[in-house]
Amino acid sequence: MSLSKSELRATLVVSLIFSMRLLGLFILLPVFSLYASEYNHSSAFLAGVAIGSYSLAQAIMQIPMGYLSDKFGRKKIVIFGLILFSTGSLICFYANQINILILGRVIQGLGAISSVGIATLSENTSEENRASAFTIMGIAVGGSFFIGFLAGPYFASLYSFKSLFILLLAFGIIATFITFLYYPNDLRQSKKVSKISFKYNNKLVQIYLGSFFLSLILSIMLYVFPLIWRDLGTLNEDLFSTYLKIFLPAAIIIYPSIRFFEKIKKVNIAINLGWFFLIVAFLAYILLPSNIYSFYSLGILFFLGSSVFQSLLPSLLSLNVSSDLRATGNGPFYIMNFLGHAVGSMFAGAIYMKDFYFGFDKNFLICIICILLIALWVSIGLPKYSIKENSQ
Repeated sequence: MSLSKSELRATLVVSLIFSMRLLGLFILLPVFSLYASEYNHSSAFLAGVAIGSYSLAQAIMQIPMGYLSDKFGRKKIVIFGLILFSTGSLICFYANQINILILGRVIQGLGAISSVGIATLSENTSEENRASAFTIMGIAVGGSFFIGFLAGPYFASLYSFKSLFILLLAFGIIATFITFLYYPNDLRQSKKVSKISFKYNNKLVQIYLGSFFLSLILSIMLYVFPLIWRDLGTLNEDLFSTYLKIFLPAAIIIYPSIRFFEKIKKVNIAINLGWFFLIVAFLAYILLPSNIYSFYSLGILFFLGSSVFQSLLPSLLSLNVSSDLRATGNGPFYIMNFLGHAVGSMFAGAIYMKDFYFGFDKNFLICIICILLIALWVSIGLPKYSIKENSQ
């Protein structure tokens, strides 16, 4: 059953606002650690805190903002959250000291509206069409990751790192106007939302932990990768061109490959390949000499592996949560995702405080730790990808 006109409008508006907010994370992650030294009183760890504080505030505020939207209305709280995000972006733009930058990032993150958007989407779509609506939102989130991933290095090199915060301020203002004019009607009173109790099970725990591990390892990688690029000093190209080269293989190969595996009902092979690519990426960097080949091997293999899970984890979640509880099931997924980003950035910053540990280079140590984290994730596992599970 296709989305009605009102359902499609609600889905597109919420997805647009949702993806604009996530750009606050994705546009900075690929370059932040490279430019952190520009701020007074900065350190490797404080750079990690500045990156991760946004995600930590997001994770903490999801439930409180959801409660406030139940009490005062979805639209009002979304506008309030976007104003906080825009205010934080402005503070970040004017910040010259790392502690002021961290303050701005916290204020950005306090405007956590993900849970509100999920609730709005659930209320404004029928049970039959809810899965399609969340699929569209998932595509929008993936798009924001891709756009932010390339736009961050491009605008930072073309203008300045601080120009990224002007972009975020512009996104926040545009999203505020879109919310004011087009945000879906508040149906908390006029529509009875399912009160069926939501029960956790082993499959959901595996998916939520998968969301945490993926964002944890991704944040560690995105902290370290631009610093390796800088220290290598042999690449006669800007960071945007480098990211484009390592990201394009994943963008071209992964999506059609997953569609192929879905068609032949062998998606679980893709999941195992994702873990394999991630482990081999870090092993290649450890075993190969530190040069352009190990650098590109790390980048290309890592993003091949991580893109598998970026595509499949939301689908796995939708297959293991009934459509009437999709909003409730998505909440912990995004909380764990934000927590992973927070912990990963701060952890990488802490490791980068020293060059050597027990005689080992810091990048070597980070690769070993990431391999151990992936091994732990593999031991926990993920549910089998089966379309039949969607009929619960």
